[in-house]
Amino acid sequence: MLKILIVDDEPDICELIHKLIDWEDLGLVSLGSSQNGVDAMEIILRQKPDIVITDIQMPGMTGLEVIERASQQKLPTKFIVISGYREFDYARQAIRFGVEDYLLKPISKTDLNLLLKRLLKESGAVRERRASEEAIREELQRKTAVLRGNELRQTLTDFSRTFHTELFAFQPGVFWVVCVHASCRDKADIHQSTIQKVLENVAMRVRECFKDQAFDIEYVVTDCNAYILMNYSEERHSSYKQRCEALQRQLTDTSTQYQNLRFTFAAGSPVYDEGDIWRAFETAEQAGVLRLYAGSDKVIEHQRLRASLPDVPECRFSAEDSQTLISRVETLQKDAALALIRSVYDGFRTAKSFSVSNLFNVTRTLILRIRSEAEAMGQRDELALSAGEDSGIPTENMIHRRLANCDTVDELADFLCEYTAAEIDHRSMLQMKKVGEPIRAAQEYVRAHIDRQISLEEVSERAFVSAGYLSTLFKERTGKTFSDYVIETRIEEAKRLLRDPSLNISGIAERVGYADQRHFSKVFQKMVGVTPTAYRKFYV
Repeated sequence: MLKILIVDDEPDICELIHKLIDWEDLGLVSLGSSQNGVDAMEIILRQKPDIVITDIQMPGMTGLEVIERASQQKLPTKFIVISGYREFDYARQAIRFGVEDYLLKPISKTDLNLLLKRLLKESGAVRERRASEEAIREELQRKTAVLRGNELRQTLTDFSRTFHTELFAFQPGVFWVVCVHASCRDKADIHQSTIQKVLENVAMRVRECFKDQAFDIEYVVTDCNAYILMNYSEERHSSYKQRCEALQRQLTDTSTQYQNLRFTFAAGSPVYDEGDIWRAFETAEQAGVLRLYAGSDKVIEHQRLRASLPDVPECRFSAEDSQTLISRVETLQKDAALALIRSVYDGFRTAKSFSVSNLFNVTRTLILRIRSEAEAMGQRDELALSAGEDSGIPTENMIHRRLANCDTVDELADFLCEYTAAEIDHRSMLQMKKVGEPIRAAQEYVRAHIDRQISLEEVSERAFVSAGYLSTLFKERTGKTFSDYVIETRIEEAKRLLRDPSLNISGIAERVGYADQRHFSKVFQKMVGVTPTAYRKFYV
């Protein structure tokens, strides 16, 4: 049975790793754990474990120093290194010392046990060891690709951050980013997972197209965009014009294959220093957004649009227009609110400003403000409870997807109008429901106390409104006065009771609130057209 030693300066991590290992299934024996490199080295020299799982940064002696010393002693111990993202260089150095593999934090139980199982099978076989080394190299490439992709993704979320070039094989020359945007022609077909799969395929094609010219090339796929970063020598490879022509050919082929999607290939401005890679991403993203003016289904070059479009006027809703829109939403003026949106976005369409890139943020900000106002008015909880298929209120995730799928100023305006209309319609429904509550309460109280005299004042107290308000509201919502409703309710109940031959008419009169049978008969005949006796003969 193979012996395993776990080394990490945090006892909790050692315990976690111990719990993750399938000891019995794999037939492994634990030599315990050590919290520093010095003690670990003593255990290794004394007990000669078959496998050591070790962290890199530890007091006394680092994991790398332990591995190096074991290598110098020609010990047969196999090492597995635990590495975080910032320790990647150390992990790569450890592999040069002959470690079997490294695991990225947080550690996966499946990955750990699969690795241990593989090491068990490899022990004592030179041919299997060579195969293992090849597998390790492939795994390293895979994990390196993940790290490279994460580096690109983090740059997109923060252009000001430092780009970690150590993960790449960059050389002095040009850095260029192409942004491929995909959106559904029919907005009802928006399905992010499908779009992402398509973008993955398109990005791989672009990489294949330029890989022979590039020192290094990598891509990352987000919701509706794929970003391809390439580094090449300006002197040795094709010109910028030729590369854009190659992109156009790729766009044509892609659009032909995926006719249900619209594509935009946005070429950022090339930069010539590693420290400016973020700018290459920023300009590619800006070019992608400028499809609002330039149109989709084409290659958009940041350099050309930046030179031709002015920076002003800034693309924004004025404070007055914004407040007016919110006011119209709050007062349920749907037609006026939609007219205001159309008017402002018409101005954005004709402005032809480089600042149109702000329009996505403008639209998102207005939507979020409308949602925020709903919260401030105490409506968001009610909206959330009823935000199913029938509410018409998009979730935040749906808002993000829809905005990302917009390709024109009109599509942004359409979505803001749809969202605003949905909010107003839903608020109107809630308001009607709220206004109807006193009516429903009054009707229920009348039906429950139909056997006695009921005053408007008594019912209004139960409905928690004033008698005057309830009287007015009752007339507006039902078309009849409160007293008329009481009489109609009594007569309808009397008609039901008259169909029971076991009940006498005087008893029925009392059960519907009339102490005088003659008065009951008079009211009944006036409302129904016949006396109670005649009505009973007709139905019984």
